[in-house]
Amino acid sequence: MKVQRQLVTHTFKGKRFDDHGLDLDVLPDLFAYKQLLVETAKALWRRNHPDRERLPKNFENALLLKFFGIEKGSVAVPIMREYESEEQADFWKLQPADELDIAVELVNAAIVAANNNQPLPEELPKNIIPLFGDYGKGLRDDESVELKSAQTHKTASYTRNAQKELLARAMTVYTDVVDYIGEVRAVDLGGTFTLKLDDGSRIPGRFSADQETVVTEALQEHASRLLRVNGIAEFQPSGEIKSIIKVKELTIQPAGELTFDAKVRPVWEVVAELGARIPAREWDNVPGDAARNIEHYLYGALKDGK
Repeated sequence: MKVQRQLVTHTFKGKRFDDHGLDLDVLPDLFAYKQLLVETAKALWRRNHPDRERLPKNFENALLLKFFGIEKGSVAVPIMREYESEEQADFWKLQPADELDIAVELVNAAIVAANNNQPLPEELPKNIIPLFGDYGKGLRDDESVELKSAQTHKTASYTRNAQKELLARAMTVYTDVVDYIGEVRAVDLGGTFTLKLDDGSRIPGRFSADQETVVTEALQEHASRLLRVNGIAEFQPSGEIKSIIKVKELTIQPAGELTFDAKVRPVWEVVAELGARIPAREWDNVPGDAARNIEHYLYGALKDGK
């Protein structure tokens, strides 16, 4: 049985919607909003899993969004997230907010920032900004859409002016958070280096005086050692990276191995802590085959790989 939970409410405001009817001209905006959320969720997943080349199987197909009715108050359209089965929905009740939930909050935050002439959220994948070009095409100059998150109840008012502001930022050079692992191919003691990634691309970057030792060590042992760079990079409007302009953290690791961060709490401690917060009655809803069929409950794949 398919089940739903509310994700966000779109409330169209303006004279055209005073009769509580939804003009068909704005339906493409709902689809464009879905694309915004899905592409943001995909970008967030890739950022959170730098060691994975591909999205999980059925990742995008599992992000099912629908609306089942229109509520009064201008025209309010509750957008629901649908799960393939009740057990999949119960499984998600015990999970923290996932990439789609976070995408709703980031899109709202971006709109608020545009309305108030503030910097966009650092966590927002900047390559999705051009997608705002399709979202809002059906709105008139005296109309708006109020977006209310079902999770946090925060709202954002989206207008044609907000759309123009967001698109204007997409036409300029922008910055974004990066986490790269590569081979140091060149170092200039004036404070610059070149990082070669697995795909062969070479990225220039800047480092501070106190990071010089780590960078030069990675260069000297570049045949067997890789450098992991966490920082801020500058990108062209097309999404092509220009350079790493600020390095927050550098870590040297053997080639072919993943970095171990001793400062991070062991995952079993985090899991035990989260588990202790969940009432015992909720654990009764956890499927007994969750470990074996994790992709079924996360992304809607068939059980046991069938």
